[in-house]
Amino acid sequence: MQTIKNYSLLLLLLFFSFLVFAKDQKPTWINYAERNATYPRDKFLVGWQVKENVPKEGVQEARKELTQLAKVELAEGVYVKIESVSKMDIGNASGASFENFKQNSTSFSKVNINGVQQKHYYDEKNLTLYVLVYANIAEVIKVNQTKLTALTSKLSSSLNQAKNNNATGNTMLAKKELNRLLPIIREIEEIYTVSITLGQAISIDYEDFLAKETEVSTLLNTLNNRNINTVSELSADISMTLSDQLQLSQQPVNLECFTFEDTKMGSRFSRELFQRLSLDLGKENKFVVKNTRGISPSKYTITGTVWEKKDHLSIISILRENESGSVIGSSESQILKSTLSESDYKPQNLSQAVSTQQQFLSNTVENSGLSMDVLTNKGNTSTLFTQGERMSLYVKANRPCFVRFIYHMADGTKILLQDNYKISPDQVNKMIKVSQEFECSAPFGVETLQAFARTDIPFEPLNVVQYDRMSIIQDDLQTINAKNRNLSQTQSEDSQKEIAFSEKRVVITTLPAQ
Repeated sequence: MQTIKNYSLLLLLLFFSFLVFAKDQKPTWINYAERNATYPRDKFLVGWQVKENVPKEGVQEARKELTQLAKVELAEGVYVKIESVSKMDIGNASGASFENFKQNSTSFSKVNINGVQQKHYYDEKNLTLYVLVYANIAEVIKVNQTKLTALTSKLSSSLNQAKNNNATGNTMLAKKELNRLLPIIREIEEIYTVSITLGQAISIDYEDFLAKETEVSTLLNTLNNRNINTVSELSADISMTLSDQLQLSQQPVNLECFTFEDTKMGSRFSRELFQRLSLDLGKENKFVVKNTRGISPSKYTITGTVWEKKDHLSIISILRENESGSVIGSSESQILKSTLSESDYKPQNLSQAVSTQQQFLSNTVENSGLSMDVLTNKGNTSTLFTQGERMSLYVKANRPCFVRFIYHMADGTKILLQDNYKISPDQVNKMIKVSQEFECSAPFGVETLQAFARTDIPFEPLNVVQYDRMSIIQDDLQTINAKNRNLSQTQSEDSQKEIAFSEKRVVITTLPAQ
């Protein structure tokens, strides 16, 4: 009888031991190697975030926060891929030319990825929360195909209705319908561009789409029945088109400076259009343009690109709802090139700046586990400063880390602004103003702020010399990138010590005084 009792007690102890073991068992995906094996980057889009010192009662709120950050990281990974797609890649895409792709891809700065799933794990012992979001590329394409089919059908039917209204003399209604087709065209372009970038075929008669896009543009130009000859007329046209598409009233909007083609670079033309459009949008009683771009975000953002054609410039604007990333408004206007000088609408040091941007894109490393925002007092997209204006830098990170700031001037000089700037635990998720402030001065042109962040381990030293109270970097750009992106130390056998990494770049255009 005693033997049976002892045996029963042993079984009971084994059962409870199994329960404890099962409870403490960590999922394999929190390990770097296992995660990459389970969700390989050729088949999945992945976002990954970790937060330490999370009390049990704060897990739910922290999970929401990390999930959103991971989704942003996943979408940014797609945009990085879009930037690096080459002519060779596009050559295999039926119907699209590289010029089509460039125009489509630079018309948006955020991509809305469908079919994202998530996992989370809370380590009670170490008070650490892990969040993984992922999307199967094949499933993303499948969802996009369904959406694309619906959008192309709507484009065809609405275009036919607009043509019928025009034929029966109802030109005002025809014009409204055509204007409201522009956001649909932008969405189709975006879906198609993402599919090419992800290397998956998507069913669309792209030649037919281009023909319909051209038909919309041609009919709108006919109905408007006038040439745009001044920036003032251009601004009014953009403002009226956006106002015609939306039923909004005095909504705060972040207006970005329009940039030249796929460069993210501004110009004198960008500056003048921004100033006039800021006023015209307010006149329409639809928007309140905010000047604190990036620091205090609004519900909506307007971005734009300027494309050089044979005898005119084509200006495309996009109005997005920030939280969802959805395109809710768009315009496409033309201004005759003969009314402008090339130095007005093209960035000052265009060739050299394009070459430098290509070097930035070479051998990039995907951000992982660390979310970082880097801003100027004018935001971090299509940023433009005029001589005499002062530039402030801000940084926000969701984990304690080290940040290195490098400023690439228009003449090629590379300045180490801050080295191993430490984000402490009490500064996490706070927008921190970096101590230095700068006045915009010569040399003018396209410049770049490059920021790198990593947890736990400071960055490898760069070769610098001191000149006029500045730390001038002697290393070339290839060496700088190699040192800052060196992740050979970042993975260890203990997955909790995996070092997270993030890189951000802000393209800044500086101009002489007006």
